Amino acid sequence: MSKKVFTVLLLAVFVLAQFSIASAAQVTADGTLVGPDFMPAGAGSTVTLEWTATSLPAGTTYVDIYARLQGAGNTYDVAECQNVAVIVGTSNGSGTFDYVFTGAGAYGNPVDGDYWEFLIAFDDAASCTTLPADANDDANFLASSYVDGSELEGFFSLSAPRTTPFLGVAVACNTFEYWALASDILTITPGDPYSGVGSWNAQTTGTFAPAPIGPEDQLLEWHATLPATASGVWQFSINPEDAAGNLNAGPYYFRNSAILAGETDDCVDFSDVAGHENETYVRYLATLGLISGFADGSFGPDATLTRAEAATLIEISNGYDDTSLPASAPAGCDFTDVAASDWFSGWVWQACDDGYMNGVGGGLFDPNNLLTRGQIVTILNNVVESGTVPTPSSAITYSNILGIAFFDGSVDYRTAAWTDVSIGAFYAEAVVEAYSYGIAEGTSDTTFSPDQPVTRGEFAKMLYRALSFAGGF
Repeated sequence: MSKKVFTVLLLAVFVLAQFSIASAAQVTADGTLVGPDFMPAGAGSTVTLEWTATSLPAGTTYVDIYARLQGAGNTYDVAECQNVAVIVGTSNGSGTFDYVFTGAGAYGNPVDGDYWEFLIAFDDAASCTTLPADANDDANFLASSYVDGSELEGFFSLSAPRTTPFLGVAVACNTFEYWALASDILTITPGDPYSGVGSWNAQTTGTFAPAPIGPEDQLLEWHATLPATASGVWQFSINPEDAAGNLNAGPYYFRNSAILAGETDDCVDFSDVAGHENETYVRYLATLGLISGFADGSFGPDATLTRAEAATLIEISNGYDDTSLPASAPAGCDFTDVAASDWFSGWVWQACDDGYMNGVGGGLFDPNNLLTRGQIVTILNNVVESGTVPTPSSAITYSNILGIAFFDGSVDYRTAAWTDVSIGAFYAEAVVEAYSYGIAEGTSDTTFSPDQPVTRGEFAKMLYRALSFAGGF
């Protein structure tokens, strides 16, 4: 073929293409488009759009979807247009369409934080050749999605609290909780929309099903009881995924090890904790010897704690017993309402000397007053901020949740607008941090009730969580 003939043919193709574009026109029809709130980032990103078309005229009608990056010139990008369907005749149509970003458009592929808009349009000829009438009219867009390219970040309990000497035995008895916390906004400007947790993708081996993990939200609570027949290697794992489909490089294992001696033994039990929301924590910590019940075989999970009882429980977790407590008040801990003959004196003096618990003013410790929710999270905060080095075999030494949760300047995995926690209150910082790291819950979405007495069951849950060993992802 000669160069002249080739040029003529090429020109003819160009003219036909121009004629096709010019002859295509929008047709009168109605349509709706629904897209996901969030979509993933990067080349090949895909969103599934639900579309409908009604009142299409007779003939061949092309149903197209256009996309644009909002704020980038407010123009449609034909290169990012894709055809959904060709409908012949007067008819209606509907379905779903996977919109795959090709990267061929003027703005490239979706990146983290972008806001994309989508439009459904109708042509009477070749697809994707007719732009909408007003390229600057936001009302022409029927669906929109933010781009979330950030994976979840968080931590998970590699183990429950350990038995004495705490570094030796992974699980003390057969009933325990694995828990985790994740966020999608740790590196994002506050207020920016991000998709949040989609699924924890929890998996386990074995011949039984642990209790459900509950709602797919930031905090995972997974209770399990190993059956008496459990043997071999047992695995509990998660692979966190956000709602935009970003998947972490998991799985992350709560445990991936063989059953050890004692792991299938029943935990310590009480007459009044079966079915209680804090049963797991109470029975597990009682097996560790960190908490105890009453002579009648009950625990009283809904009963309250005194400040003296709290000092005792905290220092037991710190590795102390009756033989290692001070016989007299250390400097700065000589309270007028704590006598050497009181059963709690050594525990109170030790908690004060360690910097975990302070007096209430006027030389008083107020040992018989009820411990409040604000006070208990403050005590846990003080454990870290006191700078005291606990005894080597203590639960507090082994735990690293405490150090993470109450580290000043640490990121907030969860936040809440507490209406009853005033800025400047002695417990304010501790409340925010304990909630952020899953150690404490509110009494509602907006209240923490810091002045409400803490129950024995609530104390057990906070202590269990605070003493859990954790890893991050």
